[in-house]
Amino acid sequence: MSNLIDTSIAIILAGQSANGAVVASPTFSQYGYSWLRDGMWIAYGMDAAGEYDSARRFYRWAAETLPRYQTKADLLLAKLANGDTPAEADYLPTRFRLDGDLGTEDWPDFQLDGYGAWLWGLVKFVNRHNDDDLWAAARPAVVLLVRYLAALWQSPNYDCWEEHRQHIHPATLAAIYGGLNAVRQREPALVPVGLPEAVRDFVLQNAVSADGHFMKYLGNNEVDSSLLWIAVPYRLVEPTDSRFLATVAKIERDILRPDGGVYRYAADTYFGGGEWLLLTLWLAWAYIELGRRDEAAKLIAWVESQATAEGQLAEQVEGHVLDQSYFQPWVDRWGTSALPLLWSHGMYLLLKSLMKED
Repeated sequence: MSNLIDTSIAIILAGQSANGAVVASPTFSQYGYSWLRDGMWIAYGMDAAGEYDSARRFYRWAAETLPRYQTKADLLLAKLANGDTPAEADYLPTRFRLDGDLGTEDWPDFQLDGYGAWLWGLVKFVNRHNDDDLWAAARPAVVLLVRYLAALWQSPNYDCWEEHRQHIHPATLAAIYGGLNAVRQREPALVPVGLPEAVRDFVLQNAVSADGHFMKYLGNNEVDSSLLWIAVPYRLVEPTDSRFLATVAKIERDILRPDGGVYRYAADTYFGGGEWLLLTLWLAWAYIELGRRDEAAKLIAWVESQATAEGQLAEQVEGHVLDQSYFQPWVDRWGTSALPLLWSHGMYLLLKSLMKED
């Protein structure tokens, strides 16, 4: 679709508030919030497409929002220091209202990957544009998040899909590693000595299966498409690492449709478990990194074929769900699944840029 780049930019701009917050989906009942993870990748894609101002406004919004919750974070860290067990409401949230306030709904908030992702994206943006002013404005938020992640990185928490609260997730740890390592490269004094290496070593010692691939979570030998993050982009290992190659191979065997897209994981039942557009694009990114350009192009073309007549990209598509019996109950609960999903559009912009640069 020749105009899907322009349409994606327009959809994202329409979903961005004047203050810089970016809604996850303007039409889906549960996604009228701004996630740091989703927003960073949307901003990253927009920056890759030349929409510098949009990306910068998102980073600035987050930099201004996070310090509002300094006291909340301090109270949590004090509980941990005293040996007390925090309540779920004590943790920083995974999503914010567009005005920076907290939502009132019960939501699985204790997720850490978004904070690592935002740190990684912020540093990449600042370095790319030599934006010392943004770094100075964001520095209090960076200091807050480094302290928060340093205290909590080994804690079981919800994964990036807001599931499996009781487990530790390698994809989450990769995002934390990527964020901390990026901050250290920008301003070494902000990151405790040896902390990124401790995160990396923990993953390599505890999250590799007997078959040599990374695990969905510790103790679960299945794969999840978010494991692609371990190398692409967070570089906990390089894309050519044998453990990452084994992970890609298992993703291809278990959750890539030969004529279609990529599932989150084999037991997924969210809206029946459809193929996710942004994850299909992520595998394409890994293929680019591995020199498999033709295969990347096929995946990108498949994503383009899923766009609606109006050029909207969904979160997932419903033609080949993993378990049809779960589809209608989710529709009855929350309405039809997210369309458009701005993260899908952001990843599309990124992949089109990467294919052009390669």
